[in-house]
Amino acid sequence: MVRESIFCKLALTLCLFAVPLQSGAQDLPAPATSGPGAFRTDRLAPRQIKLWNSVREIVLARDKDGGPLHPTLYELWRTVEQSGHLVFVELITDKQRSSNIAGECLVEEFDPSGLKHTFKLRLFIPTINRVYPGEQVPREGMEFVPFTGLTHRERYAKVLGHELAHLANMLRDPDYLRLLREICMEQSAISAGVRADGGRSSDGKLQERSNLVWPLVLASEKPALAAEAKIYRELLQK
Repeated sequence: MVRESIFCKLALTLCLFAVPLQSGAQDLPAPATSGPGAFRTDRLAPRQIKLWNSVREIVLARDKDGGPLHPTLYELWRTVEQSGHLVFVELITDKQRSSNIAGECLVEEFDPSGLKHTFKLRLFIPTINRVYPGEQVPREGMEFVPFTGLTHRERYAKVLGHELAHLANMLRDPDYLRLLREICMEQSAISAGVRADGGRSSDGKLQERSNLVWPLVLASEKPALAAEAKIYRELLQK
């Protein structure tokens, strides 16, 4: 069905961005980590925190000379951590909540001044676990970075690096953030059209909108895929 192809094309991108529908009126919980901009683990269960810490160990690993073992991943982490913005980490470990997305980063609260955005960073663990290196097929116009040779923890770190690259680019480049918000608005409009009548009477128009937004998706993914490819090569150098 056409509406299925639309969502295969849009939802299979590694990162989707969304502007929240609700304002941030509720008080935020106390930070789980220190620093003006930090990765917060308030939303993680104890077992998930243990998993997150195992990924964090890969990010912060040092070589024999004391330098970062995975410099690209480390620098992206530090860029986001020291940005002054808040990043809430969520690990989706329930298979029932999993999807075809490996990771995503959403804007929960957008600060018009640009000083302190609030983001949600998600890793879909069951999705990452079930991807077999030989089954990965490049999507139209988009190359992929394989998982071949990586442990499960290294897979999580690679996907994390992809999402951190999106975050770092957003924080450095307001135009990049605007591009991703434009993608989000288009995706939301397509989703609303499908929900309105099941997509039955508007398949052609929805497909047309999908075709228009796809080049934007490709443009937004290029920097993250380039960073992910570097991270992959660094992870292989064990």
